[in-house]
Amino acid sequence: MHGLARLSRCLGGALAFALAAIGPGHATDFPSRAITIVIPFPPGGGTDLIMRAIGQKASELTGQSFIIDNRGGAGGAIAAKAVKNAPPDGYTLLFGNSSTHAINKYIMKIAYDPEQDFVPVSEIMAFPHVLVVSGNSGVTSVDELIKLADSKPNGLTFATQGLGSGGQLLGEQLRLVSGKRMTSIPYQGGAPALLDTSAGRTDFMFSSLAPALPFIKQGTLRVLASSGSKRAEFLPDVPALKELGYPGVDLEFWFAVFAPAGTPQDVVAKLHTIFVRAIQSPEVARIMQTNSAALTLGDGAALGERVKRDLKVMDELTKKAGIAVK
Repeated sequence: MHGLARLSRCLGGALAFALAAIGPGHATDFPSRAITIVIPFPPGGGTDLIMRAIGQKASELTGQSFIIDNRGGAGGAIAAKAVKNAPPDGYTLLFGNSSTHAINKYIMKIAYDPEQDFVPVSEIMAFPHVLVVSGNSGVTSVDELIKLADSKPNGLTFATQGLGSGGQLLGEQLRLVSGKRMTSIPYQGGAPALLDTSAGRTDFMFSSLAPALPFIKQGTLRVLASSGSKRAEFLPDVPALKELGYPGVDLEFWFAVFAPAGTPQDVVAKLHTIFVRAIQSPEVARIMQTNSAALTLGDGAALGERVKRDLKVMDELTKKAGIAVK
């Protein structure tokens, strides 16, 4: 309950700020019809379920439907392009993330500009990543894992959820920081990557916490550390990589709402308020906690700064890792 109390206080401040930002104009009667939220991945996953819960609560608050439109593929580029080309009236939104607005630009050819083609609306959440090894590996610390690389002619292998995934980029950061030979093994999603890592077919993996939890509870995966500069709220006993002497392994995979460029600012402010109020509900807070989602709710200005900052980080990282498109 303490976590929910902190969540409520945080959201209360964000709500007050958003309400103050709303002025007269386009948003007076907004929304007056259904709003479509385009999600860049298939239905059924934890993130999809969270956004559907937010949409349901937003519908109850506004009296208008919030329609979830799943358009997976190309790391979110298909969904992003669809929203880029939508009318800039606030009725078509993108549930974007680190891939659509920071990573894709550097690892593939995309038909949109993350900054110029969108208006940032609201930060929503981020997922902590954990560094895991097979429960039968005998490795019990990050230092032991790094030393293991010296005993293998070809170094270490690490499973990833695919090209440009958080798992790959964190693995590349660990490779660069440690100076050891490590090779990424891409999979079609997190599930098969977790299975092979738990079976010892790869040496380690960075995974978001929720899908890794069943393996951790069964003992088939062992958590060595969490990514980032501080310990994850959901794993207070697991050290962060920074405190273990690996400060360069720090990547937060976040999710946020964007509107097409040209959307009126008063509509953007109204949308932010709607999302704040929806996430303030106990129902949404519970499903976010169940899926180990950390709240990062900030307004459009904060989200815009996050995008700008992450684009710079990903530009440098993808070049150093050798995965940037030519």
